[in-house]
Amino acid sequence: MHKASDLSPLCAAYLIHSRPFSETSLIVELITESHGRISAVAKGVKRKNNINKSTLQPFRPLLVSWRGHGDLKTLVRIDSPTLALPLSRDFLYSGLYLNELVLRLLAKEVSQPQIYSTYHATLLALSKQQDIESALRQFELTLLAELGHGFSLSHDIDGYPIVVDMGYRLIPEQGLKALINGPYQGETILNIANNHFCDKITRHQAKQLTRQALAPLLGSKPLHSRALFSRKKSQ
Repeated sequence: MHKASDLSPLCAAYLIHSRPFSETSLIVELITESHGRISAVAKGVKRKNNINKSTLQPFRPLLVSWRGHGDLKTLVRIDSPTLALPLSRDFLYSGLYLNELVLRLLAKEVSQPQIYSTYHATLLALSKQQDIESALRQFELTLLAELGHGFSLSHDIDGYPIVVDMGYRLIPEQGLKALINGPYQGETILNIANNHFCDKITRHQAKQLTRQALAPLLGSKPLHSRALFSRKKSQ
């Protein structure tokens, strides 16, 4: 018999991935506001008449509670205060990219409220079809910082302020190093720091910078969301 104390309090969450567990159930990966990423069994949600079948969807704000103390919980309650955030076209691919980053990089059951908050804010921005580059770069930089892999965009690793007309390179796990003809321009770095992504050079270099910073964490396994987006662009 389950004890009432075994039941977690209701917690804000989003579904980031699911896979079959049985004919009627799923194993789901959630990013939660208070417990970070958790894995749980959603029993019976594949049944045709299950009330949670349409609720447990990506990009839909959820309130969930669960039982269990091991790596795999059991969802007990699944509510949603609103409909799924409307994502389409490039905004949908961007949302899938966010989910894959969270799935790949967040350790289980490590509270990351700032990452959750930024994830939620990024989805809202995408649902309103705001600038994709700005939204994704802010999320990536927050993710890097909260995971302990952030770097200064105002000073180089020698402690000197970033100079507009100087070049820089990124040294993984350390930061930016001044280098004449480096791949990243000082002006671009300062634009990123101020969340200014108006020009083509800044948008391109910002994407390359965060991609380079994330690469050691992601390893050699490619991101499926990037491959999907590339195939879509080539069609």
